[in-house]
Amino acid sequence: MAYKKYYKKRNNYKSKKQDDAETKLIAIVIMIFLLWFYWIYNNYIKPNIDNILLLTKIFIPILIISIVLIIIYKKKKKKIIIEEQKEKFPQLILEIEEKIRGFKPLRSYNHEEPYQIELAWYLKNNYPNLDIEKSIDYSRPDIIIDNIAIEIKWPTNMQALKTIPDKINSYLPKRDFLFIVLFNINIIDYDKEKNMDIYYEKKKEILENTIENKRDKIIFIEIKS
Repeated sequence: MAYKKYYKKRNNYKSKKQDDAETKLIAIVIMIFLLWFYWIYNNYIKPNIDNILLLTKIFIPILIISIVLIIIYKKKKKKIIIEEQKEKFPQLILEIEEKIRGFKPLRSYNHEEPYQIELAWYLKNNYPNLDIEKSIDYSRPDIIIDNIAIEIKWPTNMQALKTIPDKINSYLPKRDFLFIVLFNINIIDYDKEKNMDIYYEKKKEILENTIENKRDKIIFIEIKS
């Protein structure tokens, strides 16, 4: 199964500590490189401009080796993360995710219920035990497969996003995983790029404010219709 595709499309969430650590590491590497280049300049270029050829012979191999090492590191890191995701998300979750991502509504609707019905019928072919709005202790997701909750949002505006933390806190104590399926994200109308920037920032905020043992059970899926 194409786990790389799943990983790339999933929450794309990094904790603030991880972001800060990677930023500091990159800053240190850049500082070391600049100091090295300054030393080369003072010792080889400034005293004798003819030594520029020697500098090139030193600089280019080191640059190439550095780029290759960075590429190898990134690929190895991505492979480790993908393996961690495979362990974290059972096969059933990956299969359901693939199915939902492949879903296309017949047309655009002006309310949420048709999206719920179409998605439910679409998934029912593969998961006959699917239920719609099955309640457990006042917790009632839109769709249930085994003990997996699927919550649908339309329209996906800022108001809809603000309700997601309550849904997470309501569903995940009783469910194993939670899919949040968002149709037609439209927070602002005038700038699609800005629209998505706001959405991703809000999604990051939601995940950061969710305790870790719940955060690992949430899968966001965005669908255009």
